Amino acid sequence: MNVASPLVIRPARLGDALAIAALHHVAVHQLAAPFYPHDVLAHWSPSVTLTSAERRYRETQEDGGLTLVAEQNGTLVGFGVVVPEAGEISACYVAPEAARRGIGRALLKAMEAAVSAHGVHELNVRASLNAKSFYSAFGYHVSGRGEYRFEDGTVMVVAFMRKDCSPVV
Repeated sequence: MNVASPLVIRPARLGDALAIAALHHVAVHQLAAPFYPHDVLAHWSPSVTLTSAERRYRETQEDGGLTLVAEQNGTLVGFGVVVPEAGEISACYVAPEAARRGIGRALLKAMEAAVSAHGVHELNVRASLNAKSFYSAFGYHVSGRGEYRFEDGTVMVVAFMRKDCSPVV
């Protein structure tokens, strides 16, 4: 019997950058393909290099972002990025082969806890169309629709979502 080891959620390290970028690329190109045309997918998650992965990781840290990774059996199976002081979730991705096993939920709860620890009680996310139902399942509500414009003008339709996490008194 093959028993999976427990899921471990931990802060990412620079050494995780390439695995994070590779997981992002696969997740975007497999899970979002039914929702977006190829040109959007190509801009959203271009080919991965070590240099670009490390640059993106460093930029996230410099912008106040906290990157969390989910590991199981020593393998990275998901990651999330949150800016706790701003209450902004900017990423929550799970490897396609590990989807629907509670990994996304565990990452989301860890990011929500990080935001709450900073005394912020409203979370905002600019969700891709494929992620909208995921966030809705955990109490996020659509507050509007919008567009994300890539540098060349390519447009990606997104849903602005919000969740009130104020303590119940």
